[in-house]
Amino acid sequence: MIEVTVEKLVYGGKGLARYNGLTIFIPGVIPGEKVAIEIKRKRKGFVEAELIGVINPSPDRILPPCKGEEECTGAHWPFISYPAQLRFKEEILLETLKKIGDIEPRKTLPIIPSPAADHYRLRVQFNVRYRDSSPVIGFFREETHRLVEIKNGFLLHPLINRTLDSIRKIADKLPPLKEIHMNVIQEGEGVILFLIDFENPPSLAPVFETIKGDIKEIVGVISYARRKKYEVLGRNFLVLKLDDLTFQSTEGNFFQVNWEQNKNMIQSLLDLAELKGNERVLDLYSGIGNFSLPLAKKVEKVIGIESGYSAVEDARKNADMNGIKNIEFICDDVRKGLKGLIEKKERADLIVLDPPRAGATKKIIDRVIALSPEKILYISCNPTTLARDLGWLRDGGYYLDRLQPIDMFPYTYHIETIAEIIRR
Repeated sequence: MIEVTVEKLVYGGKGLARYNGLTIFIPGVIPGEKVAIEIKRKRKGFVEAELIGVINPSPDRILPPCKGEEECTGAHWPFISYPAQLRFKEEILLETLKKIGDIEPRKTLPIIPSPAADHYRLRVQFNVRYRDSSPVIGFFREETHRLVEIKNGFLLHPLINRTLDSIRKIADKLPPLKEIHMNVIQEGEGVILFLIDFENPPSLAPVFETIKGDIKEIVGVISYARRKKYEVLGRNFLVLKLDDLTFQSTEGNFFQVNWEQNKNMIQSLLDLAELKGNERVLDLYSGIGNFSLPLAKKVEKVIGIESGYSAVEDARKNADMNGIKNIEFICDDVRKGLKGLIEKKERADLIVLDPPRAGATKKIIDRVIALSPEKILYISCNPTTLARDLGWLRDGGYYLDRLQPIDMFPYTYHIETIAEIIRR
C-alpha cells in the first residue's frame, strides 16, 4: 500500500497520480485528494491501482445519492458534487483536445448543465446471466464481466425501474434471455425488447399481458430469438415531443437518453449555426431526424444521410408528420452517400456531423472537406475521436471556433460537445 496525491481526472473517469516515476490511474478519486492505494496491474507506460482509502478528502466529495452497487452501477462519479462534475468535464475536454490534437478553440462556452441530474435515462440495455437457474439482470461492473444486479438504478427513469421490478416477478415465465432493452418517454410510455437465447421460443403474449396489467404504461413487447426479430406484441415504437415537433422512434432506433437535455443541445446547435434562411444543410448520421427537422424549419433545404433503413423510415415519417417538405433522407453509408453528393456537385453551406463514439473516418472527413462548407457543426460524445477528427479538418483548411460542452450524462465521465468549425 502506498499514499499518493491525485493530480487530475482524465477521460474515462479515473484520477491520475505519480509515484517514483510511475503514472498511476485510480478510480473513485477527486483531484487534490491524498489517498491510499494498492497497485493492481502494470501496463505499458502506466499502472492501474485500487483505492484503499481517502486520507484527505476533497471539498467536492459528497455522500452518493444512491446506495450500493444495485443503485449506483452505471454512474462513474456518484461521489462528486454536481457543480464539480461540470468543472471537471470542461477541464478534461480541453486537455484531451490539446493533448491528442494540439487543438484549442477560439472560445469555450460554459458547459450546459442537465435539467435533471438523476433518473434521466430513457433508454437502457440490461445484460442477463443465470445463477442457480435464476436470472440476474443488470450491468457489468466496469472493466469486468461481473454482472451487478440493478434495483432502483438512480440514473434510470422511474418507469424503467418499475418495469424491471415487474419483470423479476415473472422471471420463471420467461425463456432464457441474453439481454433486455427498455425504451421509455417522459410522458410515460415504454417498450421492452427481450433478446432470447434460442430459436423458436414460445410466444411472449402471456408475459406481455402480465406486465401490462402491472405496468399500464408498457405499450409493446418485442422479442428477438438469436438476434432475429421473432414477435411484436402491441406497439414497437414510441412518440417523443420536442417543443412543436413530434418524433417517432421505432424499436432499435437511436434517440438521446436525456431528452430534456436534447432540447438544449438542439437549441445550442441552432444558435451556433447562425442561420439566415437560404442555406443548404447536410446532416450526416441523421438518424430519425433529431437535428434535420429543427434545421429544416429555418433553412432552404436539408439532406440527411443515414445507413439504418428503419431510422430513415422513421425520419421520413417524422418529416411528413410535422409537415416539413424541404427535406430529403438518403439511406446509405455516409461515406458512399457523400461521394454521390460530390459527384452531383451538391452545395452544402453547413454540414452537421454527428458520428458514433468511434468518430468519423478519414475518408468521410476528406469528403466533407471536398464539399467546402463554410461551417461544420460536429456533435461529439468522445473527446478523443473529436480531437483526431479536428486534426484532419485542420489539415483541410478549417479551424475550431467555438466549443459548447453539454452535460448529457450526469454522474458519468461522458462529455457531449458541439464544435463549431469554420473554413479559413
